[in-house]
Amino acid sequence: MGEPAMELGNRELEKIGEYVKSHLEEWMQPIRAQHELNLIERAIRVEEELKNLREQGNLQFKAIEKRFEAQQQYMDKRFKNLQWFMGIGFTLLAVLMGLLDIF
Repeated sequence: MGEPAMELGNRELEKIGEYVKSHLEEWMQPIRAQHELNLIERAIRVEEELKNLREQGNLQFKAIEKRFEAQQQYMDKRFKNLQWFMGIGFTLLAVLMGLLDIF
């Protein structure tokens, strides 16, 4: 590279270090503020996504509940039909047994 334009001694470096330390908080404030805003925006997006997921979960549970109710109604209908057929079958058997005993 080349020769430095000016050589700094320990005293000058200490002064520069003290100056930087005394102003570092002030210089970092805009960066921290932007970082905090970014974190807040991310937190808001996460909360919105969680809300959407909760709503989707509720919709899915409602759909499953409707399917179970429809299945229950279908099973009830089948059971009632089976009861009728069994009742008719036993009645026919009783009538046939009665007729066969007569003859």
